[in-house]
Amino acid sequence: MTESDKKCQEELISLKKEFEEFVYIVSHDIKTPMRAISNITTWIEEDLGSDADKDILDNFRLLKNRVERLEKMMNALLEFSRVNRTEMELYEVNIPKLVTDCIEMVDNKSEVEFHLSYNLINENSIILGKKLQKVLYNLLDNAIRFHDKEKKNVFVEVSEEKTQYVIKVSDDGPGIPEDVKDKIFSIFYTVNSKDIVDSTGAGLSISNKIIKMVGGTLVYTPGINKGSVFKFNWPK
Repeated sequence: MTESDKKCQEELISLKKEFEEFVYIVSHDIKTPMRAISNITTWIEEDLGSDADKDILDNFRLLKNRVERLEKMMNALLEFSRVNRTEMELYEVNIPKLVTDCIEMVDNKSEVEFHLSYNLINENSIILGKKLQKVLYNLLDNAIRFHDKEKKNVFVEVSEEKTQYVIKVSDDGPGIPEDVKDKIFSIFYTVNSKDIVDSTGAGLSISNKIIKMVGGTLVYTPGINKGSVFKFNWPK
């Protein structure tokens, strides 16, 4: 290894250490005052009582909502930074059950019809189960959360190949505008305003990092009739 390579490696180690310290400060030291702001706001609301001016109460609710959103974003940043270090256990997973478990976990699915398709040699596989569950959950949650129709259709296709699984999650929602599709894997980016759709904007970036970690690739393509298609391969 040359001196230049050694210097680059030392700088990389130093940058990683700085990033980890930054994430620790964000995820621990800032949470305490944020919770204090939320608690104090609640106490003031209680002191004012139900007869308080409606605009004042609305502003307090807005303040608590923003604090809660900020805390969720910090938790997502912490999760993003720890992708390569947490939930790294290999264990046997039943693929169809993993998919149905993820469906059960998502919210607001009462008006959603799920269409599941499997082409598997063996339903069971020894994989990083928690990581795959996280990716599937995030893609399903996005498909529902950003859908614009009353009746929603979400499709999950899982195919097994010799060296990998190929998984596709698609929907018949509004799709993603062409001019922003390159931004969707950036952490905290959302196509819709966070005031319109309650989301941290971290799900796709976390999923993309997990898939890259295991040696796969996550790709977005627009659906034939609008909608979104997210396809990734998960090496065995």
